[in-house]
Amino acid sequence: MEQAPKIQVGEFTVAFLTDGIWRNDGGCMFGVVPKELWQRNHPADEYNRIRLNLVCPLILKGREAILVDTGIGNRLSEVERKIFDHGDGWLIDGLQQLGMEPGDITHLLLSHLHFDHCGGMVRRQKSGALVSSFPGARLFLQRGEYEVAQNSTNERLRAAYRHVGECLEPVMSLVELIDGDVELVPGVRAVVTGGHTDRHQVALVHSLGESFMHLADIVPTSSHMRGPWNQAYDLDALRTMEQKAHYLADAVTGKWWVSFAHDPSVYAARIVNDQGKLILGDSLPVSETLHRQ
Repeated sequence: MEQAPKIQVGEFTVAFLTDGIWRNDGGCMFGVVPKELWQRNHPADEYNRIRLNLVCPLILKGREAILVDTGIGNRLSEVERKIFDHGDGWLIDGLQQLGMEPGDITHLLLSHLHFDHCGGMVRRQKSGALVSSFPGARLFLQRGEYEVAQNSTNERLRAAYRHVGECLEPVMSLVELIDGDVELVPGVRAVVTGGHTDRHQVALVHSLGESFMHLADIVPTSSHMRGPWNQAYDLDALRTMEQKAHYLADAVTGKWWVSFAHDPSVYAARIVNDQGKLILGDSLPVSETLHRQ
């Protein structure tokens, strides 16, 4: 396994770990966008699934190691592994390639509690028991996200969060519920966007005049930079459109690096406005090894 690509953002190093490639329904990933359009860059297999990445940025400075999201992990059942074409996950392997261990992670920021972003915060042991993947990390989660995931009476939301009890129970002693935007360490903020879920949050790094944002599920792939291209999973697509337009405009103006949670071909990029169309500038491409998975 190749070492995670990195960028420098002021005093911070950001390494782009991945929990591996998975597959999900293309229609769900692109909502009302016709398949004729999205399949040009995201060809579907015979089950209408497209290849997607599970990008988990690791923000480093001194002893501080802030992991953003955790991918799927190894907790899926055999049936779910076949549906999503995902095995044990590569996140821990990626850490080891950097010369780090799970206990080195000091902060864990979860954008939201969908299974492909929070599943890797626990590891299933050979006995079947689930334990915390990062036992030394403070785990930051929006209070509203936690409450909806635990208590919703809505059928759709119950289905979206059906795994949450299993994932959270082993780590509850590490969870710190936050309300709104919070500075995790000087220079690194959790920023609430909403849209995808009501309290969806992203990570924003500002240091020495340079900036980086992990867009999580408001812009899951570079294709989603287009305004109307949103996921069917978005609870508030209009809010998603507003937030991604706002932050992508900031990224263009400020020459920020941004990263995408699920793009199969690129981890992160600077965004350029080319005569009104947003395109990728400087980019960190996914390696051929991962691209072939």
